[in-house]
Amino acid sequence: MTIFSIILFFPFLIIPVLPVKAQQQPESVTPVQQPQEPDVMTNIHDIKPPEPAGFDPALLWYVLIAVIAIALILLLVFLWKKRKKRIKHSVAASLLPEEAALLALDELLDIENIDGKDFYFRLSLILRHYINDRYEINAPEMTTEELVPKMDRLGIDKKLVQSLKELFHTADPVKFAGIYPVASRMESDLAFGRKFVKETTPKEEPGEDK
Repeated sequence: MTIFSIILFFPFLIIPVLPVKAQQQPESVTPVQQPQEPDVMTNIHDIKPPEPAGFDPALLWYVLIAVIAIALILLLVFLWKKRKKRIKHSVAASLLPEEAALLALDELLDIENIDGKDFYFRLSLILRHYINDRYEINAPEMTTEELVPKMDRLGIDKKLVQSLKELFHTADPVKFAGIYPVASRMESDLAFGRKFVKETTPKEEPGEDK
């Protein structure tokens, strides 16, 4: 190879070994964000403060009228019951003890529709009031143990007094201990109540006015 050839190809031998300068990419420029003006919204308004609820005077009148009406009804019921009780007592006062007792016992005839506890409360009270009116013994305020000894001293048939004692001893557990009586026993005790009143009613002498 001649010197001329070497000189001719020398630039091509040097070019591969020369560092190739990397092409610089242009730096990205972040655009400057311009402040945006807030959108002006014309269809939104501030929340109104809560307004106090107004009181309707008519409602007060309705309540007042209802209270007055209920009070009047209760008053009428109370007066009616009081009057009925007063009439009943006045009628009973005008009757003989046995008449008042028998009328009261007649109210217990519908045994099937009377609660057992109520039945014996009423039956016991009827007989105790009869004893009070007939013999002037405060029987309604006495216990059975206090009453029976007093009955023994009145000259009443002992079997009758014993049956009365058994009736009261049957009534006490029903009235105070919740014992439920059978209907047949209630019927027999009611029948005895009528028998006791009739057999202790003074017999009229011939020619004596009632």
